[in-house]
Amino acid sequence: MLSRARYTILGFRKPTGEPRLRMAKAMGLNTITTYVFWNEHEPKPGVYDFSGNNDVAEFVREAQQEGLYVILRPGPYVCAEWEWGGYPSWLLKDHSIVVRSSDPKFIGPATQWITRLGQELAPLQIGNGGPIILTQVENEYGSYGKDHAYMEQMRKALVDAGFTKSQLYTADGPEEVPDGSLPELPVGINFGGDGVGSAQNSFATLKKFRPDGLLFNSEYWAGWFDHWGGKHADTSTKDQATNLDWILRQGYSVSIYMFHGGTSFGWMNGANIDGESMSRM
Repeated sequence: MLSRARYTILGFRKPTGEPRLRMAKAMGLNTITTYVFWNEHEPKPGVYDFSGNNDVAEFVREAQQEGLYVILRPGPYVCAEWEWGGYPSWLLKDHSIVVRSSDPKFIGPATQWITRLGQELAPLQIGNGGPIILTQVENEYGSYGKDHAYMEQMRKALVDAGFTKSQLYTADGPEEVPDGSLPELPVGINFGGDGVGSAQNSFATLKKFRPDGLLFNSEYWAGWFDHWGGKHADTSTKDQATNLDWILRQGYSVSIYMFHGGTSFGWMNGANIDGESMSRM
């Protein structure tokens, strides 16, 4: 079954890049999905690092050399599993800043970062002969808020940075699609394979909001993360396989989260908060 899956998630850590790319290709996958971590690339305001392990453009080129497409997830917020969602810590020097909002104190540096990233990756979009076929706007914003003006600003920042030769899209949990999506862009939905019928129910919800839209499972959670000191996360292999099989039999697109990865490098693991306490991942 897994050999029929169309998309996968893979971090761009170069030392493990090529062998894992070849394994993904051998498995029957045709696309690699990768985050881009703002805090790794701009450690100080206006100081950028795309060298060595941070050479995301080289990773994208290597994927193309292996015959793989790329789905790009530049954020600027990327996920809870990475330190502060990928935001650089220096943003907090101004304690009044409101991240993930239309606050000019946030939009300014976020736009500057996306503009700089465009210099590295916009030339590698499929319309320019590269492998990048999709570029995601923000990440699961509907689970956080519903400020569509902010989402439009993030979309515009990507367009102004040159991301016009790949398809822009948003991604949310099925129920959060109305809050996190933009009417002019297709959406992907993120969900796990635990539980009988989770795939059917998730796509039914998507069709309710987007009856004529793209049918794309942008994250198929094939596992789950652990919290420090907590119980090891576990999922049902049978349920995972059954739900994945159903998705593939419908001819829908699916991104396996994760084909390879899941390790937090250095001190970059993220955290969850329930309003009272925080748990590190």
